[in-house]
Amino acid sequence: MLLCISRSTFMQLKGEQRHNTARRLTAITALGLLVTLFGVGCACCPKMKSSTQSQPEMTVLNGSFEALKKVFNADTSKPRVLALFSPTCGGCIYGAKALQHEAQKLPEIVERAEVMIVWIAMLDSDNEHEARMAARRFDFPSVRHFYDGERRIGARLMAEQFPNAVHDALEILPRDHEMRETLESRKDLPPEKMPMWDAVLIFPPGVKWEERSPAPIWWTRQTGFIGEEKPGELTAVFWKKSTRQLPVRSDWYLEAREAWRVARDANRGIK
Repeated sequence: MLLCISRSTFMQLKGEQRHNTARRLTAITALGLLVTLFGVGCACCPKMKSSTQSQPEMTVLNGSFEALKKVFNADTSKPRVLALFSPTCGGCIYGAKALQHEAQKLPEIVERAEVMIVWIAMLDSDNEHEARMAARRFDFPSVRHFYDGERRIGARLMAEQFPNAVHDALEILPRDHEMRETLESRKDLPPEKMPMWDAVLIFPPGVKWEERSPAPIWWTRQTGFIGEEKPGELTAVFWKKSTRQLPVRSDWYLEAREAWRVARDANRGIK
């Protein structure tokens, strides 16, 4: 079953074809895109051109979490915003663009949060050079950039915070649904083999990253593309807040806006 088409292919369709394609994709969104939460692809992955802006600092993790944990734990009085993106995946770049755009509209919230973007090598085209180029493009106040060439951050978060994601999905998926067989085949796959990425997670003030990662109070992950990039419209499918809830239609700009609001409320002690 085709669950996601590229943006370029979608835009080449004629008006009626585009409408029918979007309608068919919408029909399968609620259940069919469950499987993409546990796969290794993001919503849409055309390569992005590099930026030529000045180079911000970026920390290469080299298989260790210590540098990220140090920044995460530096000021526990603040909420922590952690984004996990591929530096060459179009869907991830769209998410980084949205996060930056909404951050620039809410400087008073951003300056009261610790913001970390981890560029993860999820695609064959991902590497340290591409991560540095992405960091140049999406550098804004309060953000710290990291590169994880071994996918360990996403794997650790999946293993520690979402270990039962597949089983949770199987509990809410109708038994006669055509995607159930695929999920059944993955239910015994270790969660660390399905890294979290194309995602943003919010952690509340007070928590520290010790030996085990802390639990986020809010998270969102783009799992399927269903339309052209139109900020604020329902262009994609997101799995968010709980693995026991079906995906919802949204857009990275809407998700980024909600993420910053959650960070603001966390600073105010609002759950």
